[in-house]
Amino acid sequence: MLWFGTATSQSTVSNDQYQGGNVTASQTLDVVTATSDTTAVTSSTGNSFVGSAVTGNLNVTSSQSLGGNVAATTVINVASNAGPTTVSDTAASGNAGSAVIEGGGTMSGSFLQTSGAKTVDAESQINATNAQTNDAEFSVQATANTQELGAINASIGAQVTQYNSATTTAHGGVVMGDVADQGTFSANATGNDMSSVGTNGSAQNVAVGQNNSGTVTEGAMFANFGQSEISQTSATATGNNASISNTDGTLQAATNQENNSFVHAESVETSYAYGGATVDAEGVGNSVTAANVGPSLALDNVQYNGTAGVESSASFQGATGYDSSVNSSAAGNSVTGFACSACGGVMNVQNTQTNLGDVSSTSSIGLTGSARSVRGSATAVGNAATFYTSEPN
Repeated sequence: MLWFGTATSQSTVSNDQYQGGNVTASQTLDVVTATSDTTAVTSSTGNSFVGSAVTGNLNVTSSQSLGGNVAATTVINVASNAGPTTVSDTAASGNAGSAVIEGGGTMSGSFLQTSGAKTVDAESQINATNAQTNDAEFSVQATANTQELGAINASIGAQVTQYNSATTTAHGGVVMGDVADQGTFSANATGNDMSSVGTNGSAQNVAVGQNNSGTVTEGAMFANFGQSEISQTSATATGNNASISNTDGTLQAATNQENNSFVHAESVETSYAYGGATVDAEGVGNSVTAANVGPSLALDNVQYNGTAGVESSASFQGATGYDSSVNSSAAGNSVTGFACSACGGVMNVQNTQTNLGDVSSTSSIGLTGSARSVRGSATAVGNAATFYTSEPN
């Protein structure tokens, strides 16, 4: 469902959506030689809602509920040459909502998203053992609930509530003979995701409640090359994520997150001959970022990560090359708050974090030949809280 309005005073939108059956999108490309490009975009969404106002005020009440499974699958088979560019974007979303206001008005809203599906799954594969491409962009993403808010020279007063009980997985695999220039390969899985951005003199007062109880939340990427010039391989898995930023006006945020899902991020790359290889993996049970380039930040944050645990692993294997960098990080709970000191920023924070599960992070590099630089890092933390005031970059 799509709603768009140009308001002169007060606009009211009430949205109620339920998806009970399965939603599936899939495609397969069989390529011998492409002279221009090879591109595949696959997306599936249970419920979608967009509401916006250019002038005046906007009041939104939205309820989205998912009962059926959501799946997106992409397979690309290349015999010889995928062309100068190869692009593959695969995304599966349970409930997706977006609400934006601009022009001096105020948006007030209540947003509820509930995912009761068994699975929200995105799968993508490139099979090109004896083939080549110059540049590659490969992404696979799965999100059970996602809600976006935005304000441009306007104000937001909103409550966002998200519940997810679906296993949420994003899996990617690439086998390619030669990536001659640059390639990025990423997998991202999130149970509940909320973002709000205010710019050009906006102000926000946002309350966020997120609960992720799916059995598994997993992002995994496996990339294997005969040879590669510059490659970046990454995997991210997050139980609950809330990202709130503002410019010029005041920012008030109350966030309450509970994750009881096993969170797993795994990123693996192999390349016999390589120029520069970077491999990253990040797993987080609960994550909050609240940043204001403005006069004040008030943040009340509560995070609870259960006993299921968080695991992250990243690895690279190669023969002869130049630079390799492998980084893995895992956290039960993470929160960051920022206020602008150059704007006379004042920060008031109340933070409570509880982590009951194991947190594990591993990083490995295995080389059989010579290299110019070899760098690795592995970081694991139960609860991480960072609050600071400084001048914006």
